[in-house]
Amino acid sequence: MDIDQLNIDYGIADQLKFVKGNGGLPFILISNHGATALISVYAAQVLSFQPTTECEDLLFLSQKSYYEEGKAIRGGIPVCWPWFGPDPNDRDRPDHGFVRNGLWAILATAAMADNETKVTLQFQETIQSNNYWRQPFTLDLEILVGNTLTLKLVTRNTGDKAFSITQALHAYLQVGDINQVQILGLEDADYLDKLDDSVQKRQSGAVTFLEEVDRIYTGTQNKWIIDDSSFKRQIKITATSNKTTVVWNPWEATSAKIPDLEPDDYQHFICLEAGNVDTDVLEILPGSEYSLLTNFKITRD
Repeated sequence: MDIDQLNIDYGIADQLKFVKGNGGLPFILISNHGATALISVYAAQVLSFQPTTECEDLLFLSQKSYYEEGKAIRGGIPVCWPWFGPDPNDRDRPDHGFVRNGLWAILATAAMADNETKVTLQFQETIQSNNYWRQPFTLDLEILVGNTLTLKLVTRNTGDKAFSITQALHAYLQVGDINQVQILGLEDADYLDKLDDSVQKRQSGAVTFLEEVDRIYTGTQNKWIIDDSSFKRQIKITATSNKTTVVWNPWEATSAKIPDLEPDDYQHFICLEAGNVDTDVLEILPGSEYSLLTNFKITRD
């Protein structure tokens, strides 16, 4: 992508510009009255979001992340689509789908009311995606940057046959100290424990972290709070059109096996992901669309 041409076509004076980022990938840098944000056009991945009133970023981004085509960027908010987790058909396709491993197209940028900035990206059918996925589709990600951060993932079936997907917005949320964090909003919810052969269990009280956690909460509500006493802040998350919630932290032993994480990175992030995963499979009918939306807001007492 030609950075100069992108700025001519889609740049917004004093608010949005395209820059050459890590690995030479095209990045979008947003700075408005509400926040600053950094978005990678590769993978349509929000890498940073920091309200102007805050000292810390909302998002965690590993310093060991890969920035090269064919590999996922570790951190920010990756898009998992059209499957979550391992290839459901065991055809040696990428974990979490293929859209986080390729460039997206710029559809539009706009300066909105209330000092917000909107970016719309689209993953278009390519030879690569057709090797993985034979169904005609379009996939749009609308990103709204202001006092809060909103992502809207829109799947459209442009073919004449129904197809099924799972999906998630895989948010890596930065925390000050994993030992001083709790998640509110999942009390008494059932979950599948991925560390115990997906045995169904029941959440008792707030979610806290004393060891590795990898859970899929089912039939959940659509509002959660990450209470982070170390940073003295709360991250309030709301979502629509999701029936499952994923919570993950790799802890020490698993982190040591992940090459694009530092050994102590697990202490500084939680993945809380709104999605439709595992048994929550979506059927997208011909000519129809499905939207998954998540909003993030930082508050302080």
